[in-house]
Amino acid sequence: MENNMRQRLMDAGINVDTGISRFMGNEGLFLKFLGKFLQDTNFAGLTEAVKKQDVEEAFRCAHTLKGVCGNLSMDELYKLVSVQTEFFREGNIQEGADMMEKVSAVYGRVKEAIEETLP
Repeated sequence: MENNMRQRLMDAGINVDTGISRFMGNEGLFLKFLGKFLQDTNFAGLTEAVKKQDVEEAFRCAHTLKGVCGNLSMDELYKLVSVQTEFFREGNIQEGADMMEKVSAVYGRVKEAIEETLP
């Protein structure tokens, strides 16, 4: 992986070295799954569930998104969504909803970095 590509992903909060190691050192496979992240619908589902004040659906989407972020070593986004997931788990839709601005900003940075670095 080119250094500027690696740096762009790291600047977005993706721990590239840990991510590659999670894919048994297969950089190509890691990059393939980063690309698949762009097709994941859990963030959109989370956003919609929060708008509808549906705490159960918000929990489901946040929990699934947390797992995806963890597997892809999206450390900053993973930490935020982990906290948000716990609010939803407790039935606290407002606390979780209050995090959406920050979660959305970090999600946007991750998505943009992937779009810019992958062919």
